[in-house]
Amino acid sequence: MYTAREIKPNLIFKFSWRSVLLFLIYSSSLFVLYFYFGIHIGVSFVPIGLIGTAVAFSVGFKNNASYARLWDSRRSWGGMINASRSFGAHIVAFINCPDLSQEELSFIKEEILYRHIAYLNIVRIQLRRKSVWGDTSTVAHQVVGVDNHAQVSSDVTRILLEYVPEIEAESYGKKRNIATQIMKTQAVRITQLAGRGCITETGHRRLMEMVQEFYNHQGACEAIKSFPFPRQYAYYSKLFVWLFLLILPFGLLTEFAKLTGPAVWLGIPLYVVIAWIFNTMEVVGDTSENPFENAINDVPMTAICRIIETDLRDMLNEENIPAPIEAIDNILM
Repeated sequence: MYTAREIKPNLIFKFSWRSVLLFLIYSSSLFVLYFYFGIHIGVSFVPIGLIGTAVAFSVGFKNNASYARLWDSRRSWGGMINASRSFGAHIVAFINCPDLSQEELSFIKEEILYRHIAYLNIVRIQLRRKSVWGDTSTVAHQVVGVDNHAQVSSDVTRILLEYVPEIEAESYGKKRNIATQIMKTQAVRITQLAGRGCITETGHRRLMEMVQEFYNHQGACEAIKSFPFPRQYAYYSKLFVWLFLLILPFGLLTEFAKLTGPAVWLGIPLYVVIAWIFNTMEVVGDTSENPFENAINDVPMTAICRIIETDLRDMLNEENIPAPIEAIDNILM
């Protein structure tokens, strides 16, 4: 997620310089052919204007739909934060075994909350594991430096060994959806404690409802990950934009040919500006439609997992709590 209030010019340049150069060369070539070689290639601007209006509506629809996917993803992770805090508070408050010492109770609570931290991080890793289209060459991915954001590619085994017992970590080795299995373990463990009388019936019911809530949030994110933005909207939107940009200079030629002197050449920078705006709107939609692809506009899942971990370990009254994830080059992952 890009965190700065304004996008820096160097980042805009990274996104735009190739397309701007292409637009400049293309429009300059057509103007030179028209004014120096007398090749009459201008057409009426009226139909081109109508096409531009239709393209603007198409791009607007795509961007709205892309933003909806991004916002739904962020809302699911926001739900993870709220539910995790409630889960942690409930675990600390509900678990009370008369036959166990305070040290043993603290160990049980720590076991469950640490397993929950592992669950969240595994969900994060699974969502980022593989690009939907296998396309990691775009600038949206390139600006996220691998060295600066090493936490993005966290290893599943390392996470498991850090937060759950080794035997339990090994048991997840052959599971296809490790996060789902971790939450199942949580449900089993909570039910075992309820059977021992460590959790009341009301507390057990509430905790199982929260397990279901986590599954709901996880499933919502997996649905967005596994069902990419429909190609009929994404592809045709891009196709329409480029068709419009290809024919736009011919209409501008007709209008600027009516001018005299150096003013006729103003059509070139004007075309470049118009083309850059339409192309940028298209790119913005592209970089927002899949929010779990290790790109600049992704949901900051690493930072969210750290926020939840901090809250849960605070509830356990720990002192050695990791620092929040900081944005690097205004990019928070």
